[in-house]
Amino acid sequence: MPALEFELAKVKNFPTEPGCYIFTGKKNEILYVGKAVNLRSRVRSYFNKNQDDRLVTRYLHLYAARMDFVVTGTEKDALILENSLIKKHKPRFNVRLTDDKTYFSLRIDLNEPWPWLTIVRKRRKKEGVLFFGPYPSASACRGTLQFLNKIFPLRTCKDSVLLNRIRPCISYEIKRCVAPCVDYIERAEYMKIVEQTLQFLKGKNQGLIRDLKQKMKEASESLDFEAAALLRDRIQAINTTIENPRVTKNINRSFDVVGLYTTPEEVSLTVLFIRDGVLSSSASFRFEPLFEIDELLRTFLGQFYGEHRAAPEEVILPEIPADSELIESTLSDREHRRVELIVPERGEKKKLLRLAERNAEHAWIQRNEDQNKTQQTLQKLRHDLQLVRLPRRIECFDVSNLMGRHVVASCVAFTAGRPDKARYRRYKIRTVEGQDDFASMAEILERRLLRGLKEDDLPDLMVIDGGKGQLNAVNEVFRRLKIDRVDLISLAKAREEKVGTSVLRSKERVFKPGEEIPIVLNQSSDEMMLLIQVRNEAHRFAITYHRHLRGKAQMTSILEMVPGIGKQRARALLKNLGSIAAVREADSETLEALPGITPQIIEGLRQFFETKGNLPEDPSLREDDEG
Repeated sequence: MPALEFELAKVKNFPTEPGCYIFTGKKNEILYVGKAVNLRSRVRSYFNKNQDDRLVTRYLHLYAARMDFVVTGTEKDALILENSLIKKHKPRFNVRLTDDKTYFSLRIDLNEPWPWLTIVRKRRKKEGVLFFGPYPSASACRGTLQFLNKIFPLRTCKDSVLLNRIRPCISYEIKRCVAPCVDYIERAEYMKIVEQTLQFLKGKNQGLIRDLKQKMKEASESLDFEAAALLRDRIQAINTTIENPRVTKNINRSFDVVGLYTTPEEVSLTVLFIRDGVLSSSASFRFEPLFEIDELLRTFLGQFYGEHRAAPEEVILPEIPADSELIESTLSDREHRRVELIVPERGEKKKLLRLAERNAEHAWIQRNEDQNKTQQTLQKLRHDLQLVRLPRRIECFDVSNLMGRHVVASCVAFTAGRPDKARYRRYKIRTVEGQDDFASMAEILERRLLRGLKEDDLPDLMVIDGGKGQLNAVNEVFRRLKIDRVDLISLAKAREEKVGTSVLRSKERVFKPGEEIPIVLNQSSDEMMLLIQVRNEAHRFAITYHRHLRGKAQMTSILEMVPGIGKQRARALLKNLGSIAAVREADSETLEALPGITPQIIEGLRQFFETKGNLPEDPSLREDDEG
């Protein structure tokens, strides 16, 4: 049905069934999504000032223009749909995890002949596959994995490498691997090391240490002193690790603890991840104080636990939301096991709740200190560069090319001193032939400014990576488009000059339009560090995009070596299948379904891959090209 006007008279058109209601603004943007057992009754409450005095309701009366609904079969379906709509549309007045992210986990598949630990983002449930974590960052996860490799010598190479080895690698030489690739160990013995690794990750260290001590004793008695020394080192490493205090003394289960700290300006929320009695990591979030705690917790839980983040056995909360049974049922169905929401009244779990609340308070204090420091840095930058506006939002542009080929450009944005990746953009140069950085920079700035004028979305400060040449080319675009409400500067890199046997390094310089003499800031000041960080990020993003295109071109040229495949068919293959590996592994039926691919071409592909063997991995799929 069409959206209804946001007024009480239209509420009578709402059904009395369960579902989701949606409030939209004048530009048809979604402002708020809610779920209800009775849609008509719930929406009517937004017009009863005596019953609903929430701050979010006041904002909706100011900004909402229309309202709509979606009927669902049950209240559980309404809850699932509500969370899905919030994640998809990010409504302005809902609880939104703006800094939410997928946490990393360690994965081991016991179904493999030689199980090994890998780092994954997504937890895809499968019989015999175990996950450990979560870890808040890839570096934290890699650090754990490197530590485990020192203690438990499992393989670290991919299946493709493992199956093609004819001699052990350096990891075997330094005692970091037992070389299953060349059958230096029986699978039964290898699986014992796997079991020890799992015991360690599950926190069952005392039994593990007893087993290792017994093996060390047996090795010593049989005069295998090298093996005994390795076991001794392994025991010492484990003992050093478990000397770190556990956060719980008597609880070995896995659970999350949610702590809140509220102020008039925001609500700070911290989650502690407890795994087998050990605090593995934490995450902090902030929300505007528009919601009751009940609604905040309900919506947070629905968004926080999903396809890529498993809910633990228990979630400890400061209070139980009104829909706790519904939330428990939804999470339990998703995890295929019981998930409980509890509010502890005493004991270890009560102490952990207090610990989470203290962490939420410290996170709020730290954020405020960081914000104050950032504000001072931006004000100092404005003063030193004599800017018209406070540079709360900065955009920086860089051009990347290789001998005039694959010319691309990047735009990165920093808001309040931090990367704002939702505003990152990358460009292919359209009008400039060959290598002309000045003209390329002018083109992308013109495209960015025209879009900004149309959408009324311009930054406070634009930074150009380069010197006076790039700045003058861009300034001409500013004059032509009559842009006078955006500050413009260029940042010239420090130069090195060899004088005799010494190398002299100049300072980073800032150029402004119409000024011949550059501004040289204190090179170690916070404002200079911010500009350098912005410039380096733009350079990284441009290089990443350039590498991505160059890799695709390389993959296309490789396929062109197959008889009957030219540039167009090579591009079509990669576009439809995604990578060289996918083309190699595709069956005949899949290939025949693609336009222009004949049985002769398919046979040519088969012979080509058999002759060439393993081709290099598609660079466009590498991790450092994400973002």
